[in-house]
Amino acid sequence: MNDFIKFTGPADVLAFIPHTLGQNPTESFVALTLQGNKIGATLRVDAPFGQDTVGFAQTVVSYLTADEAATGSLLVIYTDESTADGSRPYAGHVQALRTELETAGMPLQDAWLVTSELWRNYHCTDPNCCPDQPLDAITTSNGNAALIYRGSAVTGFIAPAPFTGEETAREAISAHTPDGWPEDLEASRAAWAKVLDEPKSLTTETAHQLAGALQHPTIRDYMMGDIVPHAPEQFTSVLLGVFLARPDWARVDAAQEVAFELMKATPEGQRAPMLCLIGWLEWLKGQSSFAARYFKLALEDTAGYRLAELLGELVNRGLLADCSRDPKKAYDRRLKR
Repeated sequence: MNDFIKFTGPADVLAFIPHTLGQNPTESFVALTLQGNKIGATLRVDAPFGQDTVGFAQTVVSYLTADEAATGSLLVIYTDESTADGSRPYAGHVQALRTELETAGMPLQDAWLVTSELWRNYHCTDPNCCPDQPLDAITTSNGNAALIYRGSAVTGFIAPAPFTGEETAREAISAHTPDGWPEDLEASRAAWAKVLDEPKSLTTETAHQLAGALQHPTIRDYMMGDIVPHAPEQFTSVLLGVFLARPDWARVDAAQEVAFELMKATPEGQRAPMLCLIGWLEWLKGQSSFAARYFKLALEDTAGYRLAELLGELVNRGLLADCSRDPKKAYDRRLKR
């Protein structure tokens, strides 16, 4: 089957964005690189309310330059902000982006404004030439239909399921928390590897064993690294998404699903490691906004949880995982089945 989908107009491009991001953006700037007549990388950042125009533009373009094959770019501004004089919102930021993109060799080809009620061309202000368009023109576009037909879905943020086990689970998980001896580490990693290879093999006892193992910081870090085979030995590199090859994203998806299952058997006060794990994997996929929500939930579960604080700082600084900046390694949500 031909893996390419032909987009014939703006509505198709706007339909593509929620599928590749996994969410419908709000108060966001979304930039897409173009490789000739093909879409390359997609980047979402929060709308730059109150931010310096040039600094914001330079930061965005520094991320986009990871796509070395880019020859042009597109921009979509998702916002309900309005201006007193009726001009386009964030005009200064868009102009600064246009200048920086031109300098970087990926000139801006077009831009659109999407609100909660309509969408329109950002640059054209003549209603006779570029009238406002209803949002359903996006959802009913041929591009959206083609993406859905190929199995893509916009799932959005998935809240963790509530604890459904017995209260004795707390003691069981504590009893399974290792002391950190080498044999504990190897046993935990072996149990983790088996479940990642066969998620349906997860039992309540194994869930308590793995939830206990994740309570130990060192063993937790090894288990996180084991999600991506052939990852560097240095945990800092793993944490930042610096991988030698494209991650096995199917295994990453499996690890997230297992972590959600573990939380069903894990009471409050012991869930922070799993929430951090899920949030970190979302960050590796380029989903910073989702990641931040999981890190916040981790801190609500366990106040001062250090890993949640560290990972949350990565998001707060606007840093992207190394793998998400490389089109050859980045997660492709459209391929998920």
